[in-house]
Amino acid sequence: MATVAEIAKKTLKLELDAGIIDGKQKLASKVFTNVKTEATDENMHMSGVVLAGLQSRNLLKVKKIEEYEFDEQ
Repeated sequence: MATVAEIAKKTLKLELDAGIIDGKQKLASKVFTNVKTEATDENMHMSGVVLAGLQSRNLLKVKKIEEYEFDEQ
């Protein structure tokens, strides 16, 4: 039997600048769920940049988190 992984869920995560404390960069995160599984990397990045513009903190990174489900065929 072959095992096939299918994408079940995509999440967009923004890592924002929360300042430097004790010489270390601190992060604040905003997570957006219910992203369409068909969303392209480019669309997710552009959306992250636009959403970051609505935040009070500066954007450090845009991340994509994917969850997969395994199926046996």
